[in-house]
Amino acid sequence: MSHPSELTRYHCYEIFSQSTGVEIRMSIKNQEENGIITSRSGRILLRFFKLTPKTKTDDVTQIRFICEPDEAFELSRIICQVGTSAVPCKEKLHPHKFVSADQGAETVTTLSVEKWERNGKAGFALTVGRGKDFISVPAPLVKFLFAGEFLKYLSTKQCWVERVDKTNLSKYAS
Repeated sequence: MSHPSELTRYHCYEIFSQSTGVEIRMSIKNQEENGIITSRSGRILLRFFKLTPKTKTDDVTQIRFICEPDEAFELSRIICQVGTSAVPCKEKLHPHKFVSADQGAETVTTLSVEKWERNGKAGFALTVGRGKDFISVPAPLVKFLFAGEFLKYLSTKQCWVERVDKTNLSKYAS
């Protein structure tokens, strides 16, 4: 039996359904100037994925949603609010919009949290959407609420920044 030479530990929480899942973990955003990283800051990554194989070559199998720490905190509050609601409801984070450099088209990514009720059954779900593609991850109440608590924890843990000390940088430029 072979063993990896080194294991890396990181904070991560995963929820799986029959055909989808979501991974919640720490992430980093790099800021660059002239190809040099000048700062890094903490982020929280939600990676939604399908557990089923592709049926078409252009099928989307995963969608990433990267939150700033305050967005992750807001998402944790929304999960708690929806999780304790007496009636079905749906709440959304503010959408993320970006323009791709190669296509020039605006892409909008949404993240919603819901308590649903259909045909006498009820449950909770986290859903991400980008264009016509959606990945919904249903979860039992305990896992749903734990995801909210985990996001709350990561929101403060990932609230940091690393910056180049510009006073020391000027010494090396001459």
